[in-house]
Amino acid sequence: MVQPTIAVRGLWKVFGPEEARLGAPPTMESSADFRARTDSTIAVRDVSFEVAPGEVFVVMGLSGSGKSTLVRCLTRVTA
Repeated sequence: MVQPTIAVRGLWKVFGPEEARLGAPPTMESSADFRARTDSTIAVRDVSFEVAPGEVFVVMGLSGSGKSTLVRCLTRVTA
C-alpha cells in the first residue's frame, strides 16, 4: 500500500469565543444549535481525506462551504 502524501483525519475549525477553549471536537449538533449555545461558528466539520503521491486532489463546493478555511488549516494559516 502506498503511503499518502497528505493524510487528514477529523479536522475541525471553530471561529469565535470557544475557539481556544475547546479541548475536543464539537459535537455533531447542528451548526445553528452550536452557534446558539457557544456564540461560535463551525467552519470545518470533521474532514478526513488522503492524497496519494502524484494524485490530483480538488477541493470544490458552494460559496461559504469552508473550502478556503480548509486550505488555510492545511497550510497553518488559520488566523
